[in-house]
Amino acid sequence: MLDTQFTTFFLDLEDLSIVNSTQDSLTIQLPRKLHTCPCCGQQTQKVHDYRLQKIKHLPLLHKPYDLFLRKRRYACTHCSKRFLEDNPFLSKYQRMTSLLKEFIISQFAQMKSASAIARDTNVSTTTALRLFDHVSYPVPQLPEVLSIDEFKGNADGEKFQCLLVNPKTKTALDVLENRKTDDLCKYFASFPMEQRAHVKYVVMDLSSLFRSVIKSSFPNAKIVADKFHTCRLANWALESVRKEVQKEFSDHRRKYFKKSRFLLLKRHKNLKSDADKEQLAIMLDVSEKLKHAYRLKELFYGVMDSTDSVEYVKRFKHWQEEVMKYDIKQFNKLMKTVIEWKNEIIAAISTGYSNGYVEGCNNRTKVLKRTCYGIQKFKRMRNRILYMAS
Repeated sequence: MLDTQFTTFFLDLEDLSIVNSTQDSLTIQLPRKLHTCPCCGQQTQKVHDYRLQKIKHLPLLHKPYDLFLRKRRYACTHCSKRFLEDNPFLSKYQRMTSLLKEFIISQFAQMKSASAIARDTNVSTTTALRLFDHVSYPVPQLPEVLSIDEFKGNADGEKFQCLLVNPKTKTALDVLENRKTDDLCKYFASFPMEQRAHVKYVVMDLSSLFRSVIKSSFPNAKIVADKFHTCRLANWALESVRKEVQKEFSDHRRKYFKKSRFLLLKRHKNLKSDADKEQLAIMLDVSEKLKHAYRLKELFYGVMDSTDSVEYVKRFKHWQEEVMKYDIKQFNKLMKTVIEWKNEIIAAISTGYSNGYVEGCNNRTKVLKRTCYGIQKFKRMRNRILYMAS
């Protein structure tokens, strides 16, 4: 009795009873009860006959087993109508329980491929995907703070897709089919002007394409340039100087600089050990140009550490003077970019908003793509990304 109760509890079939069990199969049935005749409306408890139906249910300890349902057909004593008993866990004409369908759909929230989900639940890959295709998400409401970024999805022939999130509540809103200017403008134009006017801030990387779309679509929104992407430009400038300088080195020293480049990219205040600081000092003594570039990189990080616009303008002016003094072309280019994005960078410092959450979602999407060896259909990719994020 205890084994029977435990088995039904483990399979989430506590309302049913086990009629027969073997090493690799179970036969279950519903309790007998009064049923209403669908023809005349009279109640009856008379059983006409039984039929066995093989059904699929939740996986059990990753071991295959056969589950049989002993179905009753009732007979109405008033009109002789014969009908099947009510079944709350198995829909009409179905051989898969509702619990198994829910479990299969829930597995798509995990970092698993459709074939792995199908294998774990003893169904075909096509069946698993067909069940998940019932999941869909409507077009969202636009929040006060919107974050947009692109990722390489390779779905439906488009190389890049775009992800919209709310960075304040850390929720994914929508996935757009591509990053083309016309399509982005058309998508945002589908929202009423009242909703678009409600958006106060839009966070993005330093993309001129996104900036032009946002300015034309959101009249009241301030654009916020993500600090990570801004700071990354200083690292790229330093890396370019390192690659230029090390061409003059011997083969041994060039390989040494390449392997130790992370000491140059890491902020000086984050160097913990004296050995790293000593190694960095030796690297900078080799080249005067590299030493100046490293100083400009550190000063730029200090500029981005500003807490308000006044402090930023003061620190940036000092950094600009240093850039003009050393006249390194990579940092001259960086200076022009920062001047072009001045208002957007100040907005990032003032508000504290960033693209951190959307970058995390993009990273999860990349892992999902590797796990699934790509997702070809955009609609399925969109629903999978939003389902995992929710």
